[in-house]
Formats: sequence, structure tokens, C-alpha cells
Amino acid sequence: MDKYRKILKEVREKGEKKDQEKQARSIAETMCLSVDESPYMIAMEDGAAAIAAMYTLCVDDGINTVGEYLEIKEHLDGLLCDMHDKMRERYPVPAHRESGDKAKPRIGTDTGQEESP
Repeated sequence: MDKYRKILKEVREKGEKKDQEKQARSIAETMCLSVDESPYMIAMEDGAAAIAAMYTLCVDDGINTVGEYLEIKEHLDGLLCDMHDKMRERYPVPAHRESGDKAKPRIGTDTGQEESP
């Protein structure tokens, strides 16, 4: 929450909208680097704070941070995929068995009873 508040404060301190947008871009670039280069938990914290701040700045303050939001989101998506891949390396998905020729029951429309296809 501290990083989120810090981002909002840094952007809001700039008086002009153009300066605020420029500051938001600068912060977004830095936070994208953090998401890419930091250990996972720090990267997640930075990314979450940055994406929430870009949302708040756009919706509450009327600053166009849509591009910055999407850029951070893309980096977070990559981080989440990397984390998932590491988990799957450790615990692979077991192969699914085919059900064979077993017919699955179906609910009949007229009688309310199950029937096989």
C-alpha cells in the first residue's frame, strides 16, 4: 500500500496534466523493470501497486494512464506465466485418462429420467 500511495503522491505533485502524464510514464517504466528484474514477491508487490495506481490516476484524477496500465499488465502477465511454469516444472499435470466407451448419462427432456445417448 505504501508503494501505491507513493506513486499517487509523486504524480499528483506535478501541477500540469502533461507533467503528471510524463511522471506516470516514468514511474511505469521503472515499475516494469522492477517486475522483470526483481524476485517474484517484490515484483508482484511493485506490479500490483503500479497497476492499481495507474487505474486510480486514470479514473479518479482524469490522467490518461491507459497505456501505462496496459504495459504494466503485460509485464505482470509474463511474471505470472513464469511463476506458473516453475510450479508446473515441480508438479507436472498428470496425463488425463480417456473414459473409454463408457456412455455418460443424459437427463431426458420429457420424463426427467436419465438415458444413454
